[in-house]
Amino acid sequence: MFLLFYLIGSLLFRHRNTAVRKSAAQHLERLVKVMGSSRLLSGKKDLTERFIHAICCLAVDCALEVRTHARNTLAFLASHPNLIKMVERFVPQRDHITIKDIINKCQCRNV
Repeated sequence: MFLLFYLIGSLLFRHRNTAVRKSAAQHLERLVKVMGSSRLLSGKKDLTERFIHAICCLAVDCALEVRTHARNTLAFLASHPNLIKMVERFVPQRDHITIKDIINKCQCRNV
């Protein structure tokens, strides 16, 4: 749990270096697989808001490695029924359509 607070709180997902953003995306992906989607998305509002915002920023990153890990994380979270509502609430308006498309593709692959 401390790792999640550190990754989100330190704004590593906005770092200038691609390797740092890639590492942050990898750690968030591992963390989601360990903790599970329901535990992460049904936690405290502040934590959930920061997590969704961070993962969505990484999913539209310019570096392919960063996007890959972030989209894998979104694919894992796509099974959660309230993910789209949380994206609408916590993600900046300019990224809504892109993130929803990514989630819909992930949900179609899982079905």
